[in-house]
Amino acid sequence: MNLPFRSPSRVVLAVVAVLLVAVSVTFAFLSFSSVEHLATGAAEKTILVDCDFDKFRQIMVRKNATAAIVEQSGMTLIDESVEDLQVDTSQDDRPILNAIRGQSKAEVQAVKKLRVSLNDPHIDADELTLRQRADIQPNSMSVVTQSIAAAANLESYKTTLDARPEGNQTEVTLSVALDVLVTVPKAFVGRADREVQQSAASGVDEQADGLRRFVAEHAGKRFILPELGGGSD
Repeated sequence: MNLPFRSPSRVVLAVVAVLLVAVSVTFAFLSFSSVEHLATGAAEKTILVDCDFDKFRQIMVRKNATAAIVEQSGMTLIDESVEDLQVDTSQDDRPILNAIRGQSKAEVQAVKKLRVSLNDPHIDADELTLRQRADIQPNSMSVVTQSIAAAANLESYKTTLDARPEGNQTEVTLSVALDVLVTVPKAFVGRADREVQQSAASGVDEQADGLRRFVAEHAGKRFILPELGGGSD
């Protein structure tokens, strides 16, 4: 009995075809297997606020700027408490009079603890606890707000605000950074990164818009009266 003849080239092609199919199946399996991935996002924006720095400083200290800005970031302020407050008036020869005039030279350092509710489709947590540190000088302001601990899949969250005089206006640089732990098919890791980055970019834009509106609401007032329980700068 004669067996059908198969050329070596045909055998090689058949083996290669089988290997290609196996590789394709393996690649597809790996691509759609779920993996844990830390998606990060960070964005920064510098704006000019139509308000001189002395009044900007008064508004930020005497009015509840925290709630106004937080609410423009997909969050709602639930509770806030002052953990530490230090006021140095040694560089101000008329601290009370200058405070009334809105020309205070006092240096203020404050630490607040904030509890906020979240409204972001990429974050599983309902609430987040933050610590806010403010360093307010006669010609500068720095506010850093950072999560105290992870909440559900939100590993960390941080925002910064740095302000300084710029002629008759105030230059403000805002930043948002967050790390979100996601479980996604390996093929969608890049998409998760893009979505979290978009959350950061949207967050910094919303903070900028909220800050402008908040300052504009009070900038035309002759006297900036403090909120009940607010600062005294």
